[in-house]
Amino acid sequence: MKKYLLLAVPIFLYGQGVLFYFQSNGSLFGQSLVNLVMIIILLGLLLKQTRFHHVLDWIVGIAFVLYFCVLYHQTVEFEWYFSNIHYTPENFDYVFNSLNLLPFNGILEVLRNNPNAAFQISGNLIMLAPLAFSMLYFQWTASYKRVILYAFLCSAGIEVIQFLQNMISTVFSLGMGRSTDIDDIILNTVGAGIGIGVYHLWTMIVGVYRQKTGKSNMTA
Repeated sequence: MKKYLLLAVPIFLYGQGVLFYFQSNGSLFGQSLVNLVMIIILLGLLLKQTRFHHVLDWIVGIAFVLYFCVLYHQTVEFEWYFSNIHYTPENFDYVFNSLNLLPFNGILEVLRNNPNAAFQISGNLIMLAPLAFSMLYFQWTASYKRVILYAFLCSAGIEVIQFLQNMISTVFSLGMGRSTDIDDIILNTVGAGIGIGVYHLWTMIVGVYRQKTGKSNMTA
């Protein structure tokens, strides 16, 4: 049960907002509370499948929880505010026109028009790499194919949520909208392969270290 102590990280990060807005701002209080509950549920489900045997496991576990909180904040965190509600057919058109379903179209657009294209593309590439590494490190799955599949499903789920958030924001002027792009799914899934590569390199380093320490113990 000690592993659930890691939930103190999101409680600390989001709990401050819950306490701060408790009496001053009902909307932001509800927003902070919903995000806190959601992230605790998601992390709780992952921790249920996780075993910690060594100090290094705890270090990786803490790093993963921090990473997960950042990932949640940057991708699907609920942010809403109320303004004048005015929905028209043009609003729906805007939602679907901002949806990119053509592979590599968004990447080419970024390369043409964004001076920080390399930074943006690199960010999408490495976004799910720590998740892929953690899946293998904590043995949530031992199959590289499953890691790629789970990363794809995770990325697709994020894009669906962002599409719904964009629709609610644009049509009903409620909250903050986010862009939806199939290229994000492609880059995130490829990035999972980077996480697999890092894990493979990690196992090789650990294997060499154990082999050397084993030989030194035998000679001693």
